[in-house]
Amino acid sequence: MKKILLLFAFAFLMVMLFASYDNSLKEKTVGAEYLSENKSKAELLYDAKSGTVIYEKNSSERLPIASMTKLASLMLVFDAIEEGKIKEDDLIKISKHSAETEGSSAFLDEKSEYKISDLIMTVIVCSANDSTVALAEAVSGSEENFVKLMNDKVKDMGLKNTNFINSTGLPAVDHYSSAYDISKIYSKICDNKIYKKYSKIWMTELVHPSGRKTEVVNTNRLIKTYEGCDSGKTGFTNDAGYCLASSATRNGMRLIGVVIGAKDSKTRFKEMTKLFNYGFDNYENKVVIDQCKPLKKIDIKNAKTKEIEVYSAKDYVKFLKKGEKFEYSLSYKIDKEKAPFKSGDIIGRLYVLENNIVVHEEDLIVRDDVQKIKIKDILNKIYKEII
Repeated sequence: MKKILLLFAFAFLMVMLFASYDNSLKEKTVGAEYLSENKSKAELLYDAKSGTVIYEKNSSERLPIASMTKLASLMLVFDAIEEGKIKEDDLIKISKHSAETEGSSAFLDEKSEYKISDLIMTVIVCSANDSTVALAEAVSGSEENFVKLMNDKVKDMGLKNTNFINSTGLPAVDHYSSAYDISKIYSKICDNKIYKKYSKIWMTELVHPSGRKTEVVNTNRLIKTYEGCDSGKTGFTNDAGYCLASSATRNGMRLIGVVIGAKDSKTRFKEMTKLFNYGFDNYENKVVIDQCKPLKKIDIKNAKTKEIEVYSAKDYVKFLKKGEKFEYSLSYKIDKEKAPFKSGDIIGRLYVLENNIVVHEEDLIVRDDVQKIKIKDILNKIYKEII
């Protein structure tokens, strides 16, 4: 009997321990007070679709950003590929300057030739400084020229709290950005097809021209531990502290977060997780207009078909607090009232109104060919009515 009681007590204790452990993993979010304990120097969370800022702390403050600088470097590399200046399969020779760059490294061999795609991979996955400098030289001839392009680019984007001294984020006077500016730079590249090809790799190898292999491990552990996290960029220097820009998608809503100046690596991931949890627990994207569903039927003059269905050219998604209602009305302006039309033709404009104020507008299109009525069609119609 005593053994049975002891076994029962042990089982009960284990159940309570597991229940306690499970609850610790399911930390509940209520409101912004949930984030008040975050101690990073600056933070930002926003909805990628609408651009709505959900939470911010010191988001415009100029701060060292360490390797998050490489987001801007990648942005210029992707631009150069798109413009045809360089190609992913191009081979580039590694200079002494790039091979000897300090900090995180892919351990490139000086004077050896590497594919641009392999260098991009090591920048995205393991934040390789030597690869970043090599790419900068491939695009602009020198890192100095490349950095000038980086600064010109962010100015063109209207970012006022960013200035680069190098392409990597190594400590330098007057090298800074802000949580807001980094979020905008990051949002420019996180949907790039090249970036997406490598951003979720957890571990791989770089095979050097000599046959030597270097293990490459992702510095953003959230891609493995946080559901929906698809990419991110870490950074660390003594001046910058621990930094992270990252994105995650759930139920069709993509959130972008930035953390600058956390006290340690564990804290930056914990605080980013709290930002994402807060966003997903409290907000949603509601599809107001579905481009695949007809909005209404309209009469078209001289059309073979009496009525045709019209559609919005794009979805309209409204960012809302969970449980919040969006009261709206629709208005239409038809510019083309005579057939024929081809599928995809724009025939007017759609307006979404909230409290009689236009909050969104979109092209109004047809998704089926609409033929012009012919004389024989009219005669056939008359004949059928007579008989």
